[in-house]
Formats: sequence, structure tokens, C-alpha cells
Amino acid sequence: MIDNHQDSRIAGRKAVIRFLEKYRLLIITVLAACVLFLLVSSSPAVEQKTYYLSAMDTMVELNFAVPESSEAEAVKSAVFAEIERLERLISRTEAVSDLNRLNNLAGIEPVVVSPDTYRLVELAYQYAAISNGAFDPTIGPLIDSWGFLGQEFRVPEETEIKQRLPLVDYQNISFNQTETTLFLPVQGMVLELGGLAKGFILDQAVALLKSYGVSSAFINAGGDIALLGSRPDGEPWKLGIRHPRDQKKIMAVLNVSDGAVVTSGDYERDFDQAGVAYHHILDPGTGKPVRELASVTILAATAAEADALSTAVFVLGPLDGLTLIEEIPGVEGVLITPELELIVSSGLEGIIEIK
Repeated sequence: MIDNHQDSRIAGRKAVIRFLEKYRLLIITVLAACVLFLLVSSSPAVEQKTYYLSAMDTMVELNFAVPESSEAEAVKSAVFAEIERLERLISRTEAVSDLNRLNNLAGIEPVVVSPDTYRLVELAYQYAAISNGAFDPTIGPLIDSWGFLGQEFRVPEETEIKQRLPLVDYQNISFNQTETTLFLPVQGMVLELGGLAKGFILDQAVALLKSYGVSSAFINAGGDIALLGSRPDGEPWKLGIRHPRDQKKIMAVLNVSDGAVVTSGDYERDFDQAGVAYHHILDPGTGKPVRELASVTILAATAAEADALSTAVFVLGPLDGLTLIEEIPGVEGVLITPELELIVSSGLEGIIEIK
């Protein structure tokens, strides 16, 4: 974890610099930034089924292997029903969701929420603490100022940003585990779980697949990818990292079994105004889009972890972001700078293929 102690941060920076020097051959100037897609090969041993669902503001692709096709429909129905159930609980576009009730009663009273919502907000708080606030689930007022929720994009005035910045502080979230209640104590606070909810939902979907005895599957929700086991032929899944401005170009391939891979990029939910490009990944400390990175891809044990850390690392920037990655066991990352430099964490040796 990253803390506030200056000596620790200096030591971390020096460690990253030594690492970058050691692995300088992996720091490559490329004409790309990261978007993930899956390269799937079929296996004659078992039948692979692929289904699609429009959910979480994207197209969800579910692919899994079953010994008999008669089982596939039941598995698919159960997984998609769980995705839709969870989305109704935690979506800001659902009028009666737990999240909207919580936000509407900010500064008024605690709200009883479902165990799933409570656990998700606990996770959000945890990753906010791990990243020292670089990932902050209370960033909702700033997201709304920029019009990213409804895609009615605008550049807010400086005065508006300054007025809303004090509302952003994850440490103000109040938890009552006994009553399963959450409380936002300041009127105007808005919980925004877009940087974690998708990954959380994918993890629950994977758990459900396991309960049905599925041992080989992937779920791709707009570039957030959760993996169960290896491919049916026993080989790792191959995940291509491609150019965000020219999606036909592959810059690298990741060979991964189990876990999750999530990318955050400056090409997602972006707009131009007066010749300046703006994107939705905001610095909770400034209220403005972060400019130090173009893309961050995180590999982690769970999709929730990869989802939250991809945002956190993007906000932290290449130096502090890579420090955070190297400090968390089981987490790896691929960072792309605006100058199109590729930075790869130490544990990806033997997993990543640079093209």
C-alpha cells in the first residue's frame, strides 16, 4: 500500500526507478494504448457456448465450455439473471436502486441496503484506502459536473469544481454492519461506483459459473474481462492489447489463466471542446481529467480489484502507479503514457508477448 509518509514514498520512487532501469527493454515506444479483447480458440473436447447480454451500459459476452449443450441454457439464464439483479441494486440509472436511495438521502439519514450493496461499498472504501484516495467512490459530484453519467458532456466552471471538491472524501462514508446501513453524512455527497461495480458483478457471475461446475469460461463486459480456468484445451487465454485510436493494431498479447484483466483509458467516455480532449477519469483532488497516462491495464485475482486499481493507477500516474502495482501481491499492470511508452510491471515476464 501507499501511505503518507514521505520517506516511504521516496523509497518507493527509487525502487521503481531501479526497476525501470533493470527492465528498460520492456519500456517500448509504441503507436498504441490499451484496449483489451479476447482471442478465442475452440476445442473439440467440449462445446463452447457464447451468449450476449446488453447490461451495465455495454455488451456483455459470456463464453463457457460445457460437456453437454443441454446444460448451457440453464447456466446462461442463471448468470444473466444475476448480472441484471445486481445491476438493479447498484446502478445510478435505476431510480429505486440502493445506490440512488443512498445518494438521495445524503445528509438526512442512513439507508438499509442489501448485503451485496453493503459489501460492494466496503470494497470501494478498501481500495480507496489502499490507493490513498486515488480511487474514491464519492467522486459522484464531480462526475455529474462534467456530465459523464448521462453523457451530456460539458466543461464545468472552476468555481463549480471548487464548490464540489469538499464533497469528495471516501472517509466520510459511514458503515453500520449490524443494521446493514450506509450513510453519506454531508448533503450533496454522491456515491459513484462505476469504477468498481462492473468488476464486482463479473466476480459474482464467475462464482455462479463455478457453482454450476463450469471450469473454463470468460466474461467480457466492454473490456472488463473475468476468466475462469484456462481454455478448454488447457492453454491460457490470450488477451490482446490493442491501439485505442486504431483498434486493428495489436501491441501485445497477455497469456492468462484465471483472474481478471481490466483496462482504463482516456479514450473511454471522452469528448472534445474547443480543440481540447477531456475524458471521464478524474483526479479526486483536482476534479479534472488526469493527463499523465493514456491507458492502464491491470491483471488481478478478481475483476473488482482489477477494476478499482486500473482507475487508481491511472490517477496516480506512471511512477506512483507502478509503485502501487509492485506493492500489492498478485497484481500486475501495463501502463501507456501520452508519449506512447509502454511500461510493464515485473511479474509479467513470461506472460506478456510484445508485438
